[in-house]
Amino acid sequence: MGLLLVLYQAIFWILEIIWWLVIVWVIISWIVFFASQTSFRWRNRAAYNILNQLNDIFSRMTYPFLRPFRRLLPPHKTAGIDWSPMLLLLAIFVIRGVVGYLFGLILLPR
Repeated sequence: MGLLLVLYQAIFWILEIIWWLVIVWVIISWIVFFASQTSFRWRNRAAYNILNQLNDIFSRMTYPFLRPFRRLLPPHKTAGIDWSPMLLLLAIFVIRGVVGYLFGLILLPR
């Protein structure tokens, strides 16, 4: 039982880390996009470069998880909107629910 609980917690924390990586990446990518559309990038070059580097780091960390959803729904077929982060977050939500339910059945027998 102890090993199953450790496995459940490991799965939960891995999914939680992926969840927050995607959320942070989406927010940073929005900030970079809107900063590139204004004069912010010329007036604050250092801050803009840091934002670009953070965007690059987080996009590299989330790309392996987003790739299957981008193949499923490519942005050029959805009017330029990238739905892969939303689909990934929905999949993580469903996986957490299913894993929690299954481990609840296993760890709490009636």
